[in-house]
Amino acid sequence: MGDFRNHLFADEKTPLYQLFLFMFVVLVGGVLLFSLTVVAGTYIFDTDPNFLTNTEAVTGSKEAGFTKYTLIMQQITLFILPALLLMTLINSPQKPRFPDFKPPALHEIILVVFLAFCLFPITGFTGQLNSQMNFPEWLSGVEKWMVEKEDSAGRIIQMLTNPESIWTMFGNIIIIAVLPALGEELIFRGVLQKILARFLRSGNASVWITAFIFSSLHLQFFGFLPRFILGLIFGYLFLWSGTLWLPIIAHFVNNAVSVAAEYFQSGNSANVLPDSNFWQHMGGIVFPGLAIIMILLYFRSRHASIPVPERKNEETNG
Repeated sequence: MGDFRNHLFADEKTPLYQLFLFMFVVLVGGVLLFSLTVVAGTYIFDTDPNFLTNTEAVTGSKEAGFTKYTLIMQQITLFILPALLLMTLINSPQKPRFPDFKPPALHEIILVVFLAFCLFPITGFTGQLNSQMNFPEWLSGVEKWMVEKEDSAGRIIQMLTNPESIWTMFGNIIIIAVLPALGEELIFRGVLQKILARFLRSGNASVWITAFIFSSLHLQFFGFLPRFILGLIFGYLFLWSGTLWLPIIAHFVNNAVSVAAEYFQSGNSANVLPDSNFWQHMGGIVFPGLAIIMILLYFRSRHASIPVPERKNEETNG
């Protein structure tokens, strides 16, 4: 029984072993399960999944339904289920199964909601800067590929957020805000960041690397910088509070407000900044930036006793 437990659970394995386990569960198990659900979806919705890479002329109800189904299955099969499995295997059976879900205090939730609203001018400003990046001529092929990926993602989002009714908006909030907030925070902050903290023996390094991976995997390169900033904020919220609920709440508010703004503004972008010069934009992010820093420092000082997870039995359990 003891040998079976040692093979099944990875809480006493090295961080490198846990990192390989993470990649296997997500890249093999998650991708395989997601692929099966996509195949099943083609029969359920009677549509061709190839339109997801060529959405320019496709806006039918079948395609919209299949896209929503695919996004739901993506979160469940690639993020939520693998994260729950990995948390079960990596956390010690002698401790609570999901120790990172300590309920936060009400005033902490209020602070995080305020922080999430402070992020909008910062991500809007950095998003504009990011969208203006230019590549040298010898990288024109890479730039064209990035633009095509960005346009394709934009058309899919436009298809999903088309403000048909308030019930459509609530459905979109579940697909674009609730599920990603849960799934992405579970897998990136709840699993990957913790493994990297053990591997690198640095909470700060784990936050920055996880934020880079988090932003890169969205494959929207002209929005890399604002997503990287979001990843940093979510990562430090988890590192300095010790609970996943706070980054989940911040992630949810960030996505949900954007979906609601799309509906109430009848399809106009909520992130377009008014015409003004660089220094006016910079002035507009000073107060939100200071507020975010003060809130993060509050969590750091209040929960300063939370240690970075240590490596366990590195020499004997590799």
